[in-house]
Amino acid sequence: MRTLLLAPLLLLAACGSGGKSDTPDNAAAAGFVPPPTQLPTPIPGQEHSNPITAYVGKYPGDAVDGVGFYDRTEVSRALIDAVGDEKVRRRFTSRDAVSVPIWQAKDGRIAAHGCEPHNCSDVDWTFFVTADGARGEACFHDAATMGATSRWYAANVAPATRPGDCPQE
Repeated sequence: MRTLLLAPLLLLAACGSGGKSDTPDNAAAAGFVPPPTQLPTPIPGQEHSNPITAYVGKYPGDAVDGVGFYDRTEVSRALIDAVGDEKVRRRFTSRDAVSVPIWQAKDGRIAAHGCEPHNCSDVDWTFFVTADGARGEACFHDAATMGATSRWYAANVAPATRPGDCPQE
């Protein structure tokens, strides 16, 4: 009987040493380096069977053969290549954003526009991608920080400021 009472006490005593570590609690976090963003690559045999133009007239969140516009390998790769700032990039792919149907611009590129709910006139964005998905260009507008200008992003080019809001078709 004594052994049955003594065993739980020994287990409780072994759970903590009661001492405090000499290193601060955030020492491991301070040295953390997040992994780099990996470019999307389709699994062999899983390439998209529909062209990007199949999304014209649909909303960015609508699926074509089970795949949303920003979930397509070439579209997500073009967005990552164009917009280095992850916080801005997340705005484009947000499922909570207000969006309009995707359209094909006069130059042949496919375009998707979105904005912040209840604040479309002040915070909005447009992403253009070539029909083959090889190159993307993005516009982001935030009136609070940019006034009457927008910031434009493209691969291998520093972001540029242009007058006006982002195109909406």
